[in-house]
Amino acid sequence: MVSGALGMHGANAEFFEWVLQAAGEPSSARLRAAPSAREAVDRAVSLAAALQAAAPESKAFAHHLGTLLSRAVDPVLSLERLHARDVALALSCAQGLPAARALLEQEVLLKLRVPLARIHPSPVFADEVLQALRANLLMPRAEAPSRLLGYAGAGPLLHWVSISATRLALRMRKALGEASHVEAEVLAEHPAPGGLELGFVREEARGHVRAAFVRAVASLDDEDRELLRLHFVERLSLERMGALFDLHKSTLSRRLTAVQSLLEKRTRRALAERLSLPEPEVDSVMRAIHGRLDLSLSGLLEGRE
Repeated sequence: MVSGALGMHGANAEFFEWVLQAAGEPSSARLRAAPSAREAVDRAVSLAAALQAAAPESKAFAHHLGTLLSRAVDPVLSLERLHARDVALALSCAQGLPAARALLEQEVLLKLRVPLARIHPSPVFADEVLQALRANLLMPRAEAPSRLLGYAGAGPLLHWVSISATRLALRMRKALGEASHVEAEVLAEHPAPGGLELGFVREEARGHVRAAFVRAVASLDDEDRELLRLHFVERLSLERMGALFDLHKSTLSRRLTAVQSLLEKRTRRALAERLSLPEPEVDSVMRAIHGRLDLSLSGLLEGRE
């Protein structure tokens, strides 16, 4: 565990040197030259120590922290933005500390039941996903480090694990033979406020517009739907999502724009097939709903909580 002596200046100075040794060149030179780096390391030590029985051993934490910073494009900025407590908790879990694993269960895994219920309503399904997730994250792997050591602290541990849980759940649901349009139909029953406004579409066309939109969302691949859910339902910023997916926010913005454009095209195609309307009338309906599809995404992707 991280020793309480780390609160003393001398011990923190030693910890900082351990971090620099693990970071190597050129990261260590940049960290040593940055006035904010020592303060950031001191803060990381304090946050790790606050885990008490769930805290990692000090030298192991310093080595892990330095290793993470050695991989960063800007180690100083990464250190300043680091979710240090979460990094320490992930390391302790990887080391097999029972107190750390109990804390992970309480602070992370149990909170995944709500997003998992959006993928499949069965509590048994959530239990199975969480059990598989525990094995993936916590069980030792032959000739490979624990997956939790791959968490770099750029965003909250909860969000990082949530991405893994969502991908695992989608794969498991596919194994059950359930098509993605089933999920879309269920989720569409509970649109969020400000969702797809169909008052401007004539009465007999409203159901077709919604069905076309559901079909279009269901046709997207799992990762594109997850991007839309995180942005429109979870309200994550592009910067936060970029950290989770290891993408620059400008790249992520272009991808989201492309997915929304694809969604609108597929909605148009599905609507044309359902209504058998002349081209100008389909164009008229699509012009009416243009710019509103993104509003309805929150209702369609959010589902029941």
